[in-house]
Amino acid sequence: MMVLMFLDIMIFFISYYFAFLLRYNFELPSGVFWNLGIYLGIAIYIKILVFVAADMYNTLWRYASIQELGRIIVAVFLGNVLASLMFFSLHMWIPGSVVVLNFMLDVILIGGSRISYRVVRRLNMRKRDAMNANIERTLVFGAGEAGVQILKDMLISPNAYKVVGFLDDDPTKQGKKINGYPIFGNRHLFKEIVESCQVNLIIIACPSANNKTIKEVAELAKNTGATVKILPVFSEILNYDVSLSRLRDLQIEDLLNRDEVVLDKNQISAFINNKVVMVTGGGGSIGSELCRQIIQYRPKNIIIVDIYENSLYYLELELERYLKKQAEDNPMDTTIDLEIASVRDKARLKELFETYRPQVVFHAAAHKHVPLMEKTPKEAVKNNIMGTRNLLDACVAFDVEKFVQISTDKAVKPTNVMGTTKRVCEILVQTYNEVNGTDFVAVRFGNVLGSNGSVIPIFKEQIAQGGPITVTHKNIERFFMTIPEATQLVLQAGSIANGGEIFVLDMGEPVKILELAEKMILLSGFEPYTEMPIVFSGLRPGEKLYEELSYDLKAFDCSQHKDIFIEKLQHFEKPWIDDQLSILCDIIENGTDQDVINQLQVLVPDYVPTTNL
Repeated sequence: MMVLMFLDIMIFFISYYFAFLLRYNFELPSGVFWNLGIYLGIAIYIKILVFVAADMYNTLWRYASIQELGRIIVAVFLGNVLASLMFFSLHMWIPGSVVVLNFMLDVILIGGSRISYRVVRRLNMRKRDAMNANIERTLVFGAGEAGVQILKDMLISPNAYKVVGFLDDDPTKQGKKINGYPIFGNRHLFKEIVESCQVNLIIIACPSANNKTIKEVAELAKNTGATVKILPVFSEILNYDVSLSRLRDLQIEDLLNRDEVVLDKNQISAFINNKVVMVTGGGGSIGSELCRQIIQYRPKNIIIVDIYENSLYYLELELERYLKKQAEDNPMDTTIDLEIASVRDKARLKELFETYRPQVVFHAAAHKHVPLMEKTPKEAVKNNIMGTRNLLDACVAFDVEKFVQISTDKAVKPTNVMGTTKRVCEILVQTYNEVNGTDFVAVRFGNVLGSNGSVIPIFKEQIAQGGPITVTHKNIERFFMTIPEATQLVLQAGSIANGGEIFVLDMGEPVKILELAEKMILLSGFEPYTEMPIVFSGLRPGEKLYEELSYDLKAFDCSQHKDIFIEKLQHFEKPWIDDQLSILCDIIENGTDQDVINQLQVLVPDYVPTTNL
């Protein structure tokens, strides 16, 4: 600070003295010469005070930009105006041309000193980069706002990255420069630029691009042999927060050809905005992402319910950061409440509903692990069926407007306990809807990539341990979508629901698990079979080769959204359902696991246990 202040004093002295010399053609009259010291003393004192007040000595000038130059102009202008007013009050005459010349010289010299510091530092950084072999030589795909922000972040970390330039598919940008860094051309130059510029890191920075573009760009980048990192698409990050810290490794989700989800956000906003919303299972993969999506529609209150406290704690920190960031530009009145509770506990649910009076409930709490539920069918029934019924009863008792059940494709023609319990939940949803004022609906979809206990994290762990990768069967297939896709469509389905529907999400084409494993191995830099073995372990209890999304593909009705279908309504007699559930409750207390399975077959005649296949 003192060095910079001394430099400014010297600049003010030179600027003022030179302004007088210019005014008098370098021949100062004797009277002016002898008074010049007084002029300089007053002017410099006032200008330094203005610079201190304007906080000009607490700025990191290594990052000086046009905003800082604007601050310099304002501070210099104020300093000159105040000095001139002081001269006028002391009856000291100063030519107007000297004031103007002095202002211009101050701006040029002060601004030049700051900017030159940044330029010299940047040149030194580039020289140091060339000598430092540990620095990542980086190529950025995407020369839009996100790419520019990534560049700025990298320049703050000069010891980690050296940007060689950009690629962008926009022909109007190609051949131009951003802060001196060239935009070489489009995506088809990846291999050429990586080789010619010795690039070892590629960053894909186009968060607004559609899934098809991301997949194509990711495939081209991956094939260069360079490390690839990607900025998540906007649907994955709260508040469109673009920064270097958001970069992640390329994931298998980026290589699956999923169509972009187009939402009617106005309709979802009308469904969620200023409402009290409860999410059960809020700490899980689907539940937590539901909360991230819901908060963007500005609900009055989100009540996040889960039996496990750790996941809730970290989710709360994330959502609070979002609210804090929103408060800077667009403050929200949304409140967040965490509640530790089990859906099995009817009294606890009543307490929560009395306290918060939710208007919308999303039910994502469930046991979902197929082999474990085969071993413990009673636990599956208590949590999935009885827990859901407890929640449905609470919704009826407290006049909830809409209830949305998260279901699964394993509920269709089930061969396992977990899928059967979820099918019973669908039946309960439709049964309750027929006799109550609340709109009860279910949303059915397949596997979500990266969810807890799914195949993706398991494969990642197996690769990290050196293999082998275990696949149950070479022909096994599953439907997949990303967690953000699934939750966005759940919100959309809830917004268009009238009650009683079982919505089925368009999952696209099924994916062979073997091909998924091979892609993940390649993504990790290994060759399948030779460098990373794949072994087939056989189908697990309750597992099918192929999943189905509906009992009858011809029984679908179209909804208002192209990716959401409605399974034709089925009628169930509530008294009969209640009687069968009473029998099931008694079996839970006094019967065997086989008795549970037998009773589930009564409730869901299509249920064929794997032992009977």
